[in-house]
Amino acid sequence: MANSTVDVMLDGLESDEESSPFETSVIIPNSVLNALLIPICIAGNILVLAAVWRNPSLNTPSTIFLCSLAVSDLFVGFLLLPVRIAIARFILSGSSSYSRLFQARIFLTIQLCCVSLETMTAISVDRYLALRYHMRYPDMMTSRRATCVAATFWWINVILSLLSIWKKNAILLVVVLFAALCLFISSITYNAIYRIVRHHQNQIHAQQQAVQSMNAEQNLKIQAKKRAANTFIYYICMLLCYIPGAVSALITVAYEQHWNIMIGWYFETIMFMNSAINPFLYIWRNREIQRAVLKILRKILCKTDEENLNNGDQ
Repeated sequence: MANSTVDVMLDGLESDEESSPFETSVIIPNSVLNALLIPICIAGNILVLAAVWRNPSLNTPSTIFLCSLAVSDLFVGFLLLPVRIAIARFILSGSSSYSRLFQARIFLTIQLCCVSLETMTAISVDRYLALRYHMRYPDMMTSRRATCVAATFWWINVILSLLSIWKKNAILLVVVLFAALCLFISSITYNAIYRIVRHHQNQIHAQQQAVQSMNAEQNLKIQAKKRAANTFIYYICMLLCYIPGAVSALITVAYEQHWNIMIGWYFETIMFMNSAINPFLYIWRNREIQRAVLKILRKILCKTDEENLNNGDQ
């Protein structure tokens, strides 16, 4: 049986010799990029979470799923990226005593990436329910149910991540199957969403020709359509970021002798860039979150200006 990605990468990286010039030329820029992503991930996702926390009106099932995604992205900035930088430092120094850090990296990668994929799948299903059953949706999907679903994702992946310490090959296979299942469900769901949105557009166009004003039900349909479009943008962005990492993992397992592990680290960095991009997508596409974030930023700026004036007077 082929070695797991973890074993392959450890075998390819653990060495008592100093790193080669090629590895150095790859690791240093990669570490700099990771260091630049850290403050962006932390600041952006903290702003989004603070905006939702300070505004009870944003406590909706859709926003709860977005918050779960933001927490996952926040951990990428707080934990995963610093661990990657620490591993790179050990590699450059020629030390081989970073196996524990490497296991921590694998644990965090499985945990956070799986949570992100599963949450995006839940968001797509949530948007489908809002469009398909827009009148019954408030009873079908409550904030409490959304919280339970998000918490379940986190606990399941904690268990999977811990099991990866003992059963790497088996857990890697489970993770791949989970990821494939999530992508399959999301693809079917977004295809259904596209059909419903097209049907709603045709309905609205026909009704607008007959009447000039729109009733409350039509407004609900328009809002649901906009939220579905926002969700689709999040999903496409995640796919573009995650595909390079998935390709790297597959090549590492299938063609380990012909694939340089250091290049794979760049592919993974592209995957983790999604955690820095997501909060800006939330702020750009969600008007409520955008207004709440701007309000927080104004307060911070006003407080800073007041402190500067007080310091100047003293």
